[in-house]
Amino acid sequence: MSGVIGHLPNPDVGAAVELARTAEDHGAGWIGLADAFWWRDVWMLLAKVAERTTRIDIGPAMTNPFMRHPFHTASALATLQELAPGRVFCGVAAGGSELTAAAGVDRRPAADRVRELVALLRAVAAGAPLDPTSGRTLEPVLAEVTVLVAGRGDRMLAAAGACAERVLLWAIPGSDLERSVAVVRAAAAEEGRRPELIWAPLVRHAGVAEASLLHVAVYASINTAAAVRERWGLGSAEVVAIRRALVAGGMQAATALVPSAALDDLILDDPTPSAVAATASPLGITAVAVPGFGTTSLARQLRWAAEVEALLGEAGSGSRGRSLRAGRWPRR
Repeated sequence: MSGVIGHLPNPDVGAAVELARTAEDHGAGWIGLADAFWWRDVWMLLAKVAERTTRIDIGPAMTNPFMRHPFHTASALATLQELAPGRVFCGVAAGGSELTAAAGVDRRPAADRVRELVALLRAVAAGAPLDPTSGRTLEPVLAEVTVLVAGRGDRMLAAAGACAERVLLWAIPGSDLERSVAVVRAAAAEEGRRPELIWAPLVRHAGVAEASLLHVAVYASINTAAAVRERWGLGSAEVVAIRRALVAGGMQAATALVPSAALDDLILDDPTPSAVAATASPLGITAVAVPGFGTTSLARQLRWAAEVEALLGEAGSGSRGRSLRAGRWPRR
């Protein structure tokens, strides 16, 4: 079932609850709220969302393994499970550029740290102590939790394939989608896993503000595989400059540094559900997610997502519609 990636900037409780209730009312299966240290605390927001929803799955999208000790993440998940039994997942990723530029965190070991966090959560849910040395256990009960991992670099994609139940292909460039899926699949096969693949493309739906799309696309451009960035003409010096502008809050300045080739590769011009399904089905993608930029556009986005998923569920959906594979993405 389709999901929603909360993308409201610094939402307060009212905004977070309204977005989640809108998602629930329009058929979304899950919603993840952003975990950003510039903004209000994600776990406190999720607690309020738990109180005001009844069916939709909820969790962070995405927490990272650096800013909170893994013990705190386990405790937060266990507490949220008490508030929303059977409806909690854990979204994990490497963390944004601000971790390095503002918080001084070296993100290079992110893939290993994600694997360690997921392993800890699974072990604690199975009854293991938080700390094997002391034997101290987590006192609230942590039930088994579904893990959703998002990534664009190869090490994070491999980590997602190796340890997640669900892999979120969030704002993957069109020219790199097939290769990215292959990286996930190869890592999953080594571990005997077959995670669900969820595609979350950036789409110019009617009613979605261009500034919101560009915000995601700019971040995605600097976190994409180096070989793809080189094809766009986005070099290391430009990546550093974009990252500095983003950390300083200069989105307009950062956007001006991103080549048009990158934006064309990252943003789709409102494709038909059949075209999206034709691209996704041969790759084994079975679900889609949409960014939650606001309640006004979310209902339309979710109707579109439901149509895509209906086609993905039909035999032969991969042959329908116009292909959106590399080199055939709509131009801006």
